Amino acid sequence: MRYSAIALLAPCALLLSACTTVTPAFQDIGTRSGPCVEGGPDTVAQKFYDYRIQHKNDDLAGLRPYLSDSLAKELNDVSKDPNKRTLLQPDIFSSRTTLPDSAEVASASTIPNTDARNIPLRVQLKQGTQSWQDEVLMIREGQCWAVDDVRYLGGSVHAPAGTLRQVIEK
Repeated sequence: MRYSAIALLAPCALLLSACTTVTPAFQDIGTRSGPCVEGGPDTVAQKFYDYRIQHKNDDLAGLRPYLSDSLAKELNDVSKDPNKRTLLQPDIFSSRTTLPDSAEVASASTIPNTDARNIPLRVQLKQGTQSWQDEVLMIREGQCWAVDDVRYLGGSVHAPAGTLRQVIEK
């Protein structure tokens, strides 16, 4: 009798454990209030750098579709503050003061987690005979990928801090 109860309960326990569901780590990938650029993280990052090189200015309205909501807000706040506006004068999206002539963003296809909410990508930048690397942090907002920060890796860094957000916060 004792063994028949265990024999009966064991399959029931296995059956119940098979009925549990696995929930994803992130139920909601957030929302986005601004316009969006289509594509994956590497595609959007490449379009961002291509736009900057083509337009050769820091027009925040033109850059808005490429920037995360929070970064766009912070940059707008800095541009309205006369004491902080000078932070936007050099090329804040690069570790060098001059705008690059070309940019090549590393592919995100080597990133194993397709459910990632943020992805850092290396960017090879060139200006004349000089070349350097920076890193752009892409985040997912709703169904969009957007630039959320830039880590300055390019040697003679003009910024008083290591990332774009740190420069803005100081």
